[in-house]
Amino acid sequence: MNELEKKLAELNKRYAADLGGRVGLLEEFLAAYTSKGCEDSLENLYKGAHALAGSARTFGFPEVSVVAKELELSARDKKDAKYLSDKLMSLKNLITS
Repeated sequence: MNELEKKLAELNKRYAADLGGRVGLLEEFLAAYTSKGCEDSLENLYKGAHALAGSARTFGFPEVSVVAKELELSARDKKDAKYLSDKLMSLKNLITS
């Protein structure tokens, strides 16, 4: 393995380790939206899911990317909180499995 491959492998490893924190942040946004009806929190959920969908594919997590994209589109379309929660749980299950 050459130096570039080693660096890329290390980046992927760090990204994978950080996925739980990213999902945790999305959970916070959803909780704020659910409890307070705060549109800013829904917007943050949308943006966070969008960022995760793009970066997950880049770092070799296509399944995470697909579910994050579903969450992103659901937040954009202002689906109900239960639907958003179910999508977020699917995402969380992917990351913890």
